[in-house]
Amino acid sequence: MKLNALDLNLLLVFDAIYRTQGVTLASEELGLTQSSVSNALGRLRDYFQDPLFVRIQGAMQPTPFAQNLAEPVKTALGHLRQAIEEQRQFNPATSQRMFSICTSEVGQRVFLPKLLAHLHQVAPTVSLSIVDTPTDRIDASLTSGEIDLAVGFFGDFGPNFYIQRLFREHYVVMIRENHSKIKDTLTLDTYLNSSHISYLPSSASHDSLDQLLDREFSNLGVKRQVGLRVAHSMGLSSIVSQTDLMVTIPSRLAETFKPGEGVRLLPLPIDIGMIDIRQHWHTRFHQDSANQWLRAQFQYLFQQ
Repeated sequence: MKLNALDLNLLLVFDAIYRTQGVTLASEELGLTQSSVSNALGRLRDYFQDPLFVRIQGAMQPTPFAQNLAEPVKTALGHLRQAIEEQRQFNPATSQRMFSICTSEVGQRVFLPKLLAHLHQVAPTVSLSIVDTPTDRIDASLTSGEIDLAVGFFGDFGPNFYIQRLFREHYVVMIRENHSKIKDTLTLDTYLNSSHISYLPSSASHDSLDQLLDREFSNLGVKRQVGLRVAHSMGLSSIVSQTDLMVTIPSRLAETFKPGEGVRLLPLPIDIGMIDIRQHWHTRFHQDSANQWLRAQFQYLFQQ
């Protein structure tokens, strides 16, 4: 017997006859005519080379072969129905789904505390995997489903992707509390002639900020002095608190540092505009109920 020679729709007929013990009741349950169900039963008998059901005292009783086949068919159909139903309607209260989200280290510090507290209330068995995917691989990972969402400061991935803006972000300057040259305000001249930390996390487009800053400095006839380049925010406040280096970072990242860490925040003395923090997903998953739910959580928690 070759499975590809079997019309799998016939298994629905088999299961219905087995449970109802009758062609008439099975046809009513399936919404088919009695002749259609009888024809399907005939095709099943031909395929399996077994009577499958024998009428005894007005009921269709299974043969030993059908008896052994009934449970695997029931289980397979049950798994299929469950999979289809889960795709149609995601239930966060009971789901054990693990979502994979691409975001930068900044996103992890900004989004995760609030998001996890929220999921604990509405989706206690849902889990998250936060990945730091290189920017040139994010589009492929979204397309394949390897990651469900990319959330942060990213460029456009192309026409097959959806984008939703969550909020607009601006930059601030972090310096040490007792900076040797800066008191209450940060002047443009001091900012231009100080030594800077270049913060470039991998899973984001913050390199465009560096390019923008370099261009602004160049327009003002000054070469930006970079004394340190870092890829992680861990230890950033400690470095700043013990040196005269300053760093230009997103305001929400800056707010995650504790006031007692020996640093303070000042407005950026040049206008480089604001950036959009957005969530991105592939069109393949636009109608997926689980993906829709996840996007809705980010929108509910963070959209302004």
